[in-house]
Amino acid sequence: MRGIPAQFLIYFFLFVFLVELISYFGIRILFLHFKKTTRRYIAFILIVVSILTTGLLLYSFSNPELLRQSRNYTLFYIVISVTFLNLLPKFFFTVMTILSYLARVILKRNSQILMMAGSFLLSCGLVVVIFYGIFAGRFDIQVQKQNLYFSDLPEQMNGFKIVQLSDIHLGSFGKNPEILKKTIQIIEQLQPDILLFTGDIVNNFGVEMVGFEPFLKQLSGKYGKFAIQGNHDYGDYFNWPDTISKRENLNLIKAGLIDAGFILMQNQWQKVAVKDTSFSLIGVENWGHAPFPQYANLEVAMNGIAKYSFKILMSHDPAHWRAKVVPDTDIQLTLSGHTHGGQFGMKFAGIEFSPIFFNQKNWGGLYQSDNQLLYVNRGLGTVGFPGRIEMRPEITLLTLFRSNNH
Repeated sequence: MRGIPAQFLIYFFLFVFLVELISYFGIRILFLHFKKTTRRYIAFILIVVSILTTGLLLYSFSNPELLRQSRNYTLFYIVISVTFLNLLPKFFFTVMTILSYLARVILKRNSQILMMAGSFLLSCGLVVVIFYGIFAGRFDIQVQKQNLYFSDLPEQMNGFKIVQLSDIHLGSFGKNPEILKKTIQIIEQLQPDILLFTGDIVNNFGVEMVGFEPFLKQLSGKYGKFAIQGNHDYGDYFNWPDTISKRENLNLIKAGLIDAGFILMQNQWQKVAVKDTSFSLIGVENWGHAPFPQYANLEVAMNGIAKYSFKILMSHDPAHWRAKVVPDTDIQLTLSGHTHGGQFGMKFAGIEFSPIFFNQKNWGGLYQSDNQLLYVNRGLGTVGFPGRIEMRPEITLLTLFRSNNH
């Protein structure tokens, strides 16, 4: 169990044991008036599921390096999926079971049964939602269209179309190219002027790109396609045997992007000619939070840009915008990704919310500070939890207009 504190393991498995035990007795109470044979079947199923899922967790925690150092994510995703599908609904039902006893003391026994029955149905619904998010939701691409208005946009760029992709995380899809096939079809219909990828092409390893090269090459824009690296593209989440191995992996990822036809931007800018005008496209390396290194150098990246040039910045982490871009530059438009929208969200009365807001204030969509705009793409792939719940994978279409056309 190297690397995992024993105290954490004790508390975690005590929590698992209590959830399994309380939910088991809660369901037994709920089905108390069913036939004896039916109750036995239910009890048998509950016990078998508990033993199998807890056994899987014990195996995983007893062999942490098997997950941490594996280049194959299959076991990791099985553990995460089973944990979400089993523990999350049971935890909800456990809490409601405990509260139902309080309701029984204050009201009557019928109120307890009614409360437990409702929470059991909601728990079953939660299983269905999680199951859908894992096996269907993460493939259900949406196109987010946003018109952006700038008073200093060159007239020749009026109606300029940017397609933004971010956080593809090819390792999340194994060798299944369907997500890229759909992406290519959608982008061909959008006919972008430029294609911008804002980082995290892989989870950790350059070999994750193998097999996807023909599809990455088909991604295109009229005036080219450009890419930056995200936090996962540096291999910082893997314990490499030496710095040479880590550097070789990084070079493999860079070469994969370049071979796919992307112009890789590493703390630099490039003049992009559009008709008889141009704009400055800036790309920085990842601006990360501690303890991960901050590779971005915005000052170096902007060196030599004309003062009144229209500027578009690609920076993977949206926190960079508030911390450095807004206070230190006049960059009109920043494009980021990184957050995945938390891969979970909810919509109510047209308002979208994700719990990741408590960690990333600018987590998805459009933000504005005076004349500077930030758009945060919710990502195409997944990391950690292999699913998306009310936070569909995103292709962004941004159309630029002069503000006098608004």
